[in-house]
Amino acid sequence: MNSRRLRILHLVAESYIRTAQPVPSARIADRLDLSSATVRNEFGVLETEGYLHQPHASAGRIPTALGFRLYAERFLPPRALPITARRYLRARLGAAQGEALLRQLAHATAEMTGYAVVVTVAADDHLHAHEIHLSLLSDRTVMAVVVLENGLVRQLRVSLDPAPSDTTLDDAERNLRQLTLPLREVPGALERLARRAESELARTLFAIAAAWPEVTPDRSVTAGLRGLLNEPESRDPDFVRLVIEHIEVPTPAPGTDDGMSIDTDDAVARVRATVQLGEAFGLLTLVGPARMRYGPAVRVVHGVSDALRGQGLV
Repeated sequence: MNSRRLRILHLVAESYIRTAQPVPSARIADRLDLSSATVRNEFGVLETEGYLHQPHASAGRIPTALGFRLYAERFLPPRALPITARRYLRARLGAAQGEALLRQLAHATAEMTGYAVVVTVAADDHLHAHEIHLSLLSDRTVMAVVVLENGLVRQLRVSLDPAPSDTTLDDAERNLRQLTLPLREVPGALERLARRAESELARTLFAIAAAWPEVTPDRSVTAGLRGLLNEPESRDPDFVRLVIEHIEVPTPAPGTDDGMSIDTDDAVARVRATVQLGEAFGLLTLVGPARMRYGPAVRVVHGVSDALRGQGLV
């Protein structure tokens, strides 16, 4: 792509991001001191190459997913956040840990961008349980609350019909607390304990062991959906459906630092960055319309990722 077409594409993207309206050739012609005929010819080439789209015969142009990706790449690598934004992040994230850190991370990113945020923490079956509490949720369900060594809290529903007595629950909780094992080794240890226990305690331990894998899936926290629904695209039910799908089925968190990426389709854009939470890695995903304000969005996501590595907080 020559420099003039790239400049035209960038101007169309910026105008469409600002107005949410197709961009006429006359507007670009005025900005570049070109004739409308020349711009229309360049529009035609950009359409043929898949970078622009004309939604109606008499309308201007809007970027395609490919056009937005090319436009967004100009913001990589991102510039550093302003010092005021870095101080804000220090205040919001500096003292938080565990579940509180996940919530603050999601809400701070949503507030700074105006878009929806999903934070996914990778499965942590190598960790140990710091605290375990069992309680009756109903006459057929036991709730296990597991506090991990990194401060995150997992809840586990265990089906038991009939529910065990309070005495049996106390015995089961005591057995769980005596296990100083990584989470992935707990089910096998519980089954071995159950084979040596009296019948009621054995039934309870076997049920907890069977349900235990639910303690270790990826953990996700979301924020900012309300702000995203203020965008003009939210009037389109298909856009809302796509956004909800991206939030309800988030991308799995990486096990290592995978850096930063931008992904777009014809309706939705996602800016992703790996975030480090203690010894674990998570994935921060910003979800917005394809007409996303990429410059500020990329800077915020990158700045938050740096802040959690102990960088950029002054």
